Amino acid sequence: MVTPTLLTKTCTSVFVLSLLLPAMAAAAETQPFKDIPAGSPVVEAAEYLRSVGVLSGYPDGTFRPNQKVNRAEAIKVIIAPLLKQEALAQLTATPFTDIKAGEWYLPYVEAARQNSIVDGPPARSAFNGTKPVTKMEFIKMVLLAYRIDPNSYSEINLPLATDVTDPTAWFYPYLRYALTASMTMITSEGTFDPGRELTRGDTALILYRFLMYRNGKRTQALLSEAESEILIVLGSLKDNNPEQAEFASARALLAARGANAGAPNQPIVQGALKITEAFRAIVRAYRAGLSQQFDESIRLSGDAWNLAARGKELSPGLSNLTDQVQALAKNLAESARAAKAGPAATP
Repeated sequence: MVTPTLLTKTCTSVFVLSLLLPAMAAAAETQPFKDIPAGSPVVEAAEYLRSVGVLSGYPDGTFRPNQKVNRAEAIKVIIAPLLKQEALAQLTATPFTDIKAGEWYLPYVEAARQNSIVDGPPARSAFNGTKPVTKMEFIKMVLLAYRIDPNSYSEINLPLATDVTDPTAWFYPYLRYALTASMTMITSEGTFDPGRELTRGDTALILYRFLMYRNGKRTQALLSEAESEILIVLGSLKDNNPEQAEFASARALLAARGANAGAPNQPIVQGALKITEAFRAIVRAYRAGLSQQFDESIRLSGDAWNLAARGKELSPGLSNLTDQVQALAKNLAESARAAKAGPAATP
C-alpha cells in the first residue's frame, strides 16, 4: 500500500482548556527542601505532600529525592493518611512470617493486608519490607488503597510501549489506569520501566499526581499528554513505524479518556477525545492497508474522518488537528482504493 503524505505542521498546545483549572492547595509556609533542584517537578509534589502530612523531610532540611524507597516505607506513605492512629495502634500482630512483633511498619502492613492492598498468607507468607519497591508495585498499592477498580477502562487492551506489550501482564490494568490519571508517562526512550526501583522523588510524584487527579486538577496535564502522543503518532507514521504509532495512539486515547472522566462537560475535552479516537482509527487504517485489508482500511479511514468532524463540532479550536486527520484519512482511503483496483491496464 502506498504510504500517504503526512501533515506534520501543528499548532502549539491546541488542547488548552478554555477555563482555568483550580489552583493547587497552598502549601504550608515552610522552608523549601534544599536538595531538590529548582524547576524539578518533585519540588511541587514534595511541598504539597509535606503540607498535607503525607511525606516529610529530614531534620537537616533535605528531602533526599534520589534515595531508594523500600516496601515498608512505601506502604506507610500510602496507609498513614488513610487511617487514624488509634486504629493503627490496635494492629499489633500479622501473619507475615518476616515481620517481628513491635516492628515499626507492622501496623501499616497489616492494615494493607486486611484491606486487600497487599497479598498475605496463604498467597504470600513474607512481605519483604526491606526490598526496594518497584514502580508498578507502588502504583498498584496506591490504586487499591483508594478503592480504584483495576478493571476501569477494561475495553482498552492494547500494547502501550516496547516494554508493555502484553495486556494480560499482572500490572497492565494498574498501568492503564495510571495513564488515565496522569500518574506516569513514557520515558524519553519510549518505555514505562514497570520494574524500576523507585526513589523518594518518584513516589512523591506518582502519589501527588494521583491526588491532584482525584481533586480534578490534572485535566490540562492529560490534554497536553494526549497532544504529545498525537505528535508521536504523526512522526511514527511519517517514518513508516506502525508499531510506535500503535503504542502512541493507545496512550493518547487513555490520556483523553482520563481527561474526559475528570471534566466530562468541557467542550475542549470532549473534542480532544474524539480527535484521539480519530487518530486511533487512522493508525488502524494504516495497518490494515499494510496487511492488504483494503476494505477495512477504507472503512477505518471513513471512521477517522467522521470522528475528527465530530471533534471539530464539539470544539472548533481543534480545527488544525481535524484538518490533519481528515487529510490523512483521505490519503489512506485513496491509497487503499488504488491498491484494491490493482495496476492500471496498459493499452
